[in-house]
Amino acid sequence: MKKIFIAALVAVLTASAAFAQEARTDLEGRGQRGRAPGSDIPAVSAPTAVEARAAARAEDRAPKEWTVMVFINGKNDLEMAGLYNVNQMEKVGSSKKMNIVVEQGRIAGHTDLDGDWTGSRRMLVKKDRNEEKITSPVLMETKTVDMGDYKRAVDFVKWSKENFPAKRYMLIIWNHGSGWMDPRSAQKGISFDDETGNYIRTPQIGQILKEAGKVDILAFDACLMQMAEVAYEVKDYAEVIVGAEETVPGLGFPYDMFLGAMAKKPDMSTEGTSAVMVEAFKMFYDAVKKGANLSAIRTSKVAGLGEHMAGFASLAREIGDLEALKTARNGVIRYDAVGAGSDPQMTVSFYGDVAQFAKLTADSLKEHPKAAELKTRAAALGEYIDKELVIHKGASGKNRVGRDLSESRGISVYLPPVETRITQERLEGIFEAPYSGFAFDKATKWHDFATFVYGAK
Repeated sequence: MKKIFIAALVAVLTASAAFAQEARTDLEGRGQRGRAPGSDIPAVSAPTAVEARAAARAEDRAPKEWTVMVFINGKNDLEMAGLYNVNQMEKVGSSKKMNIVVEQGRIAGHTDLDGDWTGSRRMLVKKDRNEEKITSPVLMETKTVDMGDYKRAVDFVKWSKENFPAKRYMLIIWNHGSGWMDPRSAQKGISFDDETGNYIRTPQIGQILKEAGKVDILAFDACLMQMAEVAYEVKDYAEVIVGAEETVPGLGFPYDMFLGAMAKKPDMSTEGTSAVMVEAFKMFYDAVKKGANLSAIRTSKVAGLGEHMAGFASLAREIGDLEALKTARNGVIRYDAVGAGSDPQMTVSFYGDVAQFAKLTADSLKEHPKAAELKTRAAALGEYIDKELVIHKGASGKNRVGRDLSESRGISVYLPPVETRITQERLEGIFEAPYSGFAFDKATKWHDFATFVYGAK
């Protein structure tokens, strides 16, 4: 089936891929960030419709094949990237079979492009030829808004579904991202609002869809979000999750490429559409020569992933081969959760690829009566990820320490860092809530396993 997807992609995407060579905005990745100056937190007002434009045109309300909803929190140092991405969406625009709806937030102080407006605007994306200015109609404008409040995203999704009904829905959460980590300060998480100091916590991502209703594809145009911990929070509310194990470069998703493919083939299956998104991403970053990866996973297989991981972890603890676990901890490909400034060699990173870690553990086991059984479980876990969980994956180039990103198998997880001077207490002391509160840990007891691996000095 994947071969059919890729054959179709070559025909649909090749013409658009040339644009990647022309990408002129050299933006930093979406995992690292700075705070906007000033500490005043404004009062948050209720959304106010712009009278003359509050309702969509009648023909846009008829149910279509897809409504693509993009929640762009540009109230931070990614503001310019948000403008760039909406302009890319306008190269395709909404069509008779597809709605593209955006909520875009901005604050003062980052760029004065496109009128230097602030607050939030909801737009129905329309096709145009102007790559310097957003011309899509504004349907709602809110002058003061907290886009780090998950309820704002809930409101956007409900509003989009009510005004732009469709057979299928895609929600893209666009911003900085840092996987499952919810810190005590708003320096990590997802959907950072520098004006209010707020951000969306990992369990709240699932809450968005619980309150606003399910979607067919949930995608993260944000760093580090394709993690077992995140997937468990949303698995009951989406059919497919699209996200990156590694950081996403500042250019983000190539919206014109995958939306163009959807416009040409709107009846494509949901899994096929997610494969298009992944392949377009790979083609784009191959062309601009930046390291990046992306995968699409089936949420129906996430519980099974947890069962495989729990079985592997339990037996690994029973066998107790700390040297094998140390070898795997030190050898697994890591993702840039901390940043080059604090972690130049990626030895402080505590995110690693699930399947590769299991294989490295199995390959390093000493003789033990149950060693063969653990090897079998590790192989089964890897095969489950490759054949059941992952729909499609793609990688371009290397990470910043020279590891080939094609080593990534599609899903990552919390793993103790290589740097043993970073104690578990010190690391987990930055978390806002205990790891044990995540649905993933409740199902797998992974934190107990991580604690055991910390003992491999």
